[in-house]
Amino acid sequence: MPAACVIFALWVVAAILSNRCLYSDGAYNYLKVLQAQGFVPLMRSRHCAFYIYEIPLVLAIKLGVTNPAWLRLAFGLGRFLPWPMVLLGCHWISPKHFWLVLVGCAAGYLNVAFAADATHNLAHALFWPPLFAILFARPLKPLAAVMLLFSAVAMLYSYESQLFLSLPLALLALWRSWREKQEGHRVWVVFLTAVALFLAVASIGLCGILIPEIPVGLIGFKAGTLAMMRHMGWTLTWTMIWAGLVLIVVFSETVRLIISHKVAIGLLLAGLMIWGFWPLLQPDQLDTGIQYNNRALDLLVPMALLPAALILRFRPQWVEPQRGYLVQLTAGLLMAQSLWQISATASWYANVVRLQAILGANRGIIPLRSTVLAATGMEGRELRVDVIGGRFDWTWPCLSVALAPSSQIKSLICSEVFMDPTIRRHCWQPFDPFNPGTLPRLEHYGIDFKGYTAALRESNVK
Repeated sequence: MPAACVIFALWVVAAILSNRCLYSDGAYNYLKVLQAQGFVPLMRSRHCAFYIYEIPLVLAIKLGVTNPAWLRLAFGLGRFLPWPMVLLGCHWISPKHFWLVLVGCAAGYLNVAFAADATHNLAHALFWPPLFAILFARPLKPLAAVMLLFSAVAMLYSYESQLFLSLPLALLALWRSWREKQEGHRVWVVFLTAVALFLAVASIGLCGILIPEIPVGLIGFKAGTLAMMRHMGWTLTWTMIWAGLVLIVVFSETVRLIISHKVAIGLLLAGLMIWGFWPLLQPDQLDTGIQYNNRALDLLVPMALLPAALILRFRPQWVEPQRGYLVQLTAGLLMAQSLWQISATASWYANVVRLQAILGANRGIIPLRSTVLAATGMEGRELRVDVIGGRFDWTWPCLSVALAPSSQIKSLICSEVFMDPTIRRHCWQPFDPFNPGTLPRLEHYGIDFKGYTAALRESNVK
């Protein structure tokens, strides 16, 4: 388990240093905060999540940092630190049951984590500290109470799926409040406060589903869930196999004896290595967009693990004989999933280097398919044109600005989809790369587009 946690920590560091936070919506949100020089809650129903994500970047801006490299790192801290902090908090509350939140992290978060800017990642993380505080923090210490109430407040405006996660937490907090009051402990007020907050979370989530701010987002969530059922992708397929093995191990003593043999352990380790290093072994098959489709797992996994948490609290004797196996299998899952993320991050960073080289060697608009990046799947391999444009093809100009090798921007990569005037007129995009007046205003950071706009004028003359 310590080795698996170290590998997970290495991935977090690698993701921050490689600017993985700029994948998909990340580059757009990063530029929005830079322009505003402050918080930009892009959706009212997810205010809290955006504030938490943006704290490091806004703090850096307010402290006078203008170097884009340092600002990108600050942006990455906000996206990748919440889960490690949640894991540390849950370990502090209950080291014995720590393996359970690791299952949630590995089976849920790490199956969707490539889209780091997505607020559902934070919504899932916020579920665990309250659950651990309610079930396992006995007595409730001040720090555990702070984690409980902070998470409940942050859940208020994080993601619409909190409707389903907050209701069981409200019921459990109500039960704990009743128990504490029966025993004469004043902390019952803390749990009753949490009940009120969780009910508020549920009402806000219900409103977000019934009256969505961005209807296409809800449609996309449903479509992604259906796509996940049709094609789970590499990591989720292996996770399902792992889940099947866990169930067999729990109920079959024969299987427990078999997997304890040295040969079986060697085969399992070999499988974990193939699982983890697959993006490097078969780079042409890496499609990071699948993890975006899998975002429903940030709701389904904690819901699926809730009964296990209840068993650990109320019927621990059912699990205790197999606890050692569960801990080791959890360590294997976390290790394999973290290795996959490290491998995929290495592929991402190689593409970042290619992108910066292309931007530095060209002027004006660079058609995506004229570059090697079109074949790499840097922004996912799926191309789908609908009411908001291609899946992630709209992000290329933003990504070009965010990762520009110089503050003097002279070129932008643009997907051919958005080079079509008809699509540009009818599909939303952050800015029109063909219209200099819409380019982001980043003079505060020494970033200007003089070279790029000059190249546009030359191409128009020609």
